[in-house]
Amino acid sequence: MMSIDEAIKGRRSIRTYKKTEVKEDFIRDIVEAATFAPSAKNGQQWRFTVLTGESKDKFTDMYRSELDKLTFDVGSSYGSCTMMERAPVVIVVWNTNKLGWTTEVHSVSAAIQNLLLKAHALGLGTCWIGDVLYTSEAIVDYFKKPWKLLAAITLGWSDANPKPKPRLSVNDVTEFLN
Repeated sequence: MMSIDEAIKGRRSIRTYKKTEVKEDFIRDIVEAATFAPSAKNGQQWRFTVLTGESKDKFTDMYRSELDKLTFDVGSSYGSCTMMERAPVVIVVWNTNKLGWTTEVHSVSAAIQNLLLKAHALGLGTCWIGDVLYTSEAIVDYFKKPWKLLAAITLGWSDANPKPKPRLSVNDVTEFLN
């Protein structure tokens, strides 16, 4: 079994996937891990929409169409769309914003981190995609959800083995005061 340090230090953002299906049991285990994140006032503000097959294809078609309508720079959004098209699973992550607090995004972000780590521990690759926020209104309308869109996650069997990126040291990012 992978240690927590191995999971944290070994996880990478995966952008290319094998075409191999991910079994629903694995997806359920991954989402369950997400639900054990800490949350503001135990609100458990996260919700997940899991897309595979035709539902994923229809969603990515809509997303690409919405990107085409935008008249400003959408950064890496088209690359993110291609990645979602090629991944076997896309998980759309929502924030119910139950309490109406801006900080509820922290709860959902913690759930995403748990999801990413659990997927890695199971041997799966993931990538956290924020580019979907460029078209958040269209995505909320598409799914007819009363919630706020937070992210999309690609999930699948990795077809890459990226090297670790350099990290700042504890001394570079920490100030100790007495």
